[in-house]
Amino acid sequence: MGNPIPTLKVVLILIIAVNAVWFTDRLLSLIGMDLLGLLPSTVWQLLSAFGSGLLIIFNVLLLGLLPKLQLKPE
Repeated sequence: MGNPIPTLKVVLILIIAVNAVWFTDRLLSLIGMDLLGLLPSTVWQLLSAFGSGLLIIFNVLLLGLLPKLQLKPE
């Protein structure tokens, strides 16, 4: 496995985008608009599954990066 940093950046940006959708839905629900009701439930389920998959990938990549980290002695 090469340098995982670029892949981590892309995955992190996608995680932020997915979370922005959920955040927007919650903000709109405060003012009475239902973003969740505008789209089919299949779309929301796919978005949720995509977000969960991204979190798993992100954590696996972080685990792969851990052996490369070196702690400096105090």
